[in-house]
Amino acid sequence: MLWIAIAAQLSAPMPTNLPRWFGYDDLPAYMIEREPGHWLVGVRITVGPDGTVHGCDVESGSGTERLDDFTCRKIRQRAEFVPAREADGSLALGVYRTSISWAVADSPFDSRNVSIPDVDVSVANLPAGLRSPALVRVMFAVDAQGKISSCAAEPAKSFELVSNSPELVPVACSQLEKIYKPVPARDSAGAAIPSVQDAIVRFSVASQAAR
Repeated sequence: MLWIAIAAQLSAPMPTNLPRWFGYDDLPAYMIEREPGHWLVGVRITVGPDGTVHGCDVESGSGTERLDDFTCRKIRQRAEFVPAREADGSLALGVYRTSISWAVADSPFDSRNVSIPDVDVSVANLPAGLRSPALVRVMFAVDAQGKISSCAAEPAKSFELVSNSPELVPVACSQLEKIYKPVPARDSAGAAIPSVQDAIVRFSVASQAAR
C-alpha cells in the first residue's frame, strides 16, 4: 500500500486550544434541568488554509437541536487550528471531525463510548495491551470526487480516547479506502475541491461486538 507510505508531509487541521472549547459552565441550564443523560454531537469543522474556522456542521445530532446549534456556535467562536497540509507540504483546506460529549450524571459514565466511529471493524483479537473497543484516528487526502489517498495516523490530540496502534493504522486505512465515503469539501462558490480530512475506525473483538 504505497499511498500510505508517502503521507509523511500530510497533516489534517489540528486544534491548538481544545481545552478551551468547552468548560463545565457551558452546559446549558435547560440540559441540567433534564433527567441524567449523555448526549453526543458529531461535528464537521471546515478549516481554511490560514487556520481560520470556515464553518461547523452537525453530522450526528444529539436529539436536542438547541444543544446541537449551541455546540457549533461555541466551536465557531472559540476553536483555533493549525491549518492542514497536503502530502507535498502545501497549505490546504481541511476538515476536522470529532464528537462533543455532554453529560448530566450522578456517577461516572463509560468514557469509551464518547466517539462516533465512521467505520466499525470486527477482529478476532487486538494487539497486546489494547482494550476492546479500540479507536484509531487517521487523516487522509480527499479529492474533489471524494476519493481517499495518502492515509496516515493522526496525532492523538482530540476528545476521543484513541490508541493509534501502529499495528492497526494500516488496517484502518485499508478499511476506510474500501468502505468510507468522505464528503468532499467545497469552496465559497459551492464547488467541490481537494481537502485533508480525518475519520475514526473502531476495532472490536468479534465475541464482544456481537453482544
